[in-house]
Amino acid sequence: MFDSLKAMGAMAALLKNKEAVAEAFARVLRELDSRTVTGEGARQPDGTPGIVVIASGKLDIVSITLSPALLAASGDEPGRARLQHLISGATNAALTRAKELLIGEVSREAKALGLPEVPGLESLLDSASPSASPTIGPVPGQ
Repeated sequence: MFDSLKAMGAMAALLKNKEAVAEAFARVLRELDSRTVTGEGARQPDGTPGIVVIASGKLDIVSITLSPALLAASGDEPGRARLQHLISGATNAALTRAKELLIGEVSREAKALGLPEVPGLESLLDSASPSASPTIGPVPGQ
């Protein structure tokens, strides 16, 4: 009960200090804009990733890199289906890391503003995703 009252008091203080909230929001956006995360997939025999997906902290895909060997193996229908599956997996991994980064930055700023945590932030991000946690089945052709 006291935690709820404490959180309500913090929220009331925030409403009185809209400038601090706006500044915190701007800091989060700047930080997220300057940060990227990587999702990888399809390890090659030499240990390097066959697919590298880079996402921004704002949940935008910045780039997708495919190894020449992986591209060469995608010449037929099963190969293309496998490649599509691998790209989806690496992209989802990058976006998951970007969401974790976003949650961390928002939580850090909320704590600095005197809020203990931002309840429901993770579920809000999941529901805002265009394909909230899509299920990827087995790789076709295997």
